[in-house]
This record gives sequence, structure tokens and C-alpha cells, in this order.
Amino acid sequence: MLNKYLLCLDLNYKLQIMPVHAIIEPLTSLWWNGVVALFLSVFIIPFALKNRALNLQNKFEKFIGISAIVIYVITIVLAINLGDWTVQNFLPFHLCTISFFICILVLFSKKQWMFEWVLLVALPSGFHSILTPELSMGMSNWYVFEYYFVHIFLMVVPLYLAIATGMKLRIPSWWKTFLRVQVAAVIIFPLNFIIDTNYMFLAAKPLVENPLLIGDWPYYIFFLELFVFLHIILIFKLTPKKV
Repeated sequence: MLNKYLLCLDLNYKLQIMPVHAIIEPLTSLWWNGVVALFLSVFIIPFALKNRALNLQNKFEKFIGISAIVIYVITIVLAINLGDWTVQNFLPFHLCTISFFICILVLFSKKQWMFEWVLLVALPSGFHSILTPELSMGMSNWYVFEYYFVHIFLMVVPLYLAIATGMKLRIPSWWKTFLRVQVAAVIIFPLNFIIDTNYMFLAAKPLVENPLLIGDWPYYIFFLELFVFLHIILIFKLTPKKV
């Protein structure tokens, strides 16, 4: 009985707050274009800027950071003009959107905890979003471009900072970053039910077919937390640390 109630609640939220979500099917030409763009970006940009003059790196950081801000502003203005803007889909409360802003900030500030967030959280978030794209704003040429820019940006920034600038994780970074994600989740979870939204996909299961999404609401949230934790541990183990 409880499972039926939870399933109905999950489906009801999907009907209410995910009306314009669009899926890019894996292995289609658009999907392949996104995957190719991702791999070209993450393999070329960080290594091309490694050991370059500090002045050149600073110019790149300002260029890509300002470009990200401009693209975000254009998206919001366009959505308002088209009548697409809604509380359900355009507030900056998805995990990828939070990570997007932290990526921008860390380019200008080089804050250590921000670097740790973008490497341990933004990097895998961007990767999985490229593999299983779900566009919360709908399927238009600009929204598709914005989606891929944002999620490739989530991977390029931490890899650039780690490879090109030599930033490293602190030893306690794995558990501190995981706790910061929990703080965001604790704030956004009740907010979803107050304003009828699904930020961080805590009120309803995403539409995409992803093997990491196990079970219906709310059970899949436990597995999401587990996989976030495992991704953080894996990246932490594979990357250099501060002595």
C-alpha cells in the first residue's frame, strides 16, 4: 500500500513539474555530437593550457567565466521573452546549476573548497548529464546549446584547474564536500514540496533511463546519495593530494 502511494506521489509530481522536460536519446546523432564535443573539450583545453604563461591562463579563466555568465543571462532573458520561464525549471537549485555557479566563482577566486566541489561533484555530474541528457527547459536550438555548454563547462573547469594550474585536493576534502552536498539537499528537499518543484530530482525521479536510478521515489534517492559518495571517493583516490 505504501509503495503504491509513493509511486502515485512520484507520478503526480512528474505530471505537475516536468511538463517541458525533453530527452536526447542515446546513440542519436545529437547525442554523439555532445559526446564528441565533451571529449574534445576535456582532452584539448586542460592540456593545451598546461605549463602556459600565467597571463595566458588568467585570460582564459576570465574569458570562459564571463562567457558562462553571458550564456546564463541570455538563457534567462530568452526564456522570459518566450514565456518559458517558470519557478519549476529555471531557479538555480539543481545540483548541476549550483555546480555551474561554483565553477564560475572558482575561476576568479581559486577558493580551495570550491575547487574540491567542482572536481568531486561537478565533474561526475557533468559526465552523467552528457551521457543521459534531460533538458529541463525544453528542446530548442539555444536550450540544447546551453545544456551542452553548461555540462561540458562542469568538466572542463575542474580538469583545467587540476591539470593546467596544479590545484590539488586536501585530505579531508572527500567527506567535507559530501557534507556540503547534504546541506544543499536538506535545504532543497522541503523547498520542492513547498513550491511544487523537483530541484536536485528529490521530489520525483528523472525521466532519463540511467542505471544509477534504482527504484521509485523515495528509494532512488538513497542510491543517488550512495553513488554520489562513491564517485567522490573514486575521484579522491585517483587525484593528487596536498601534502
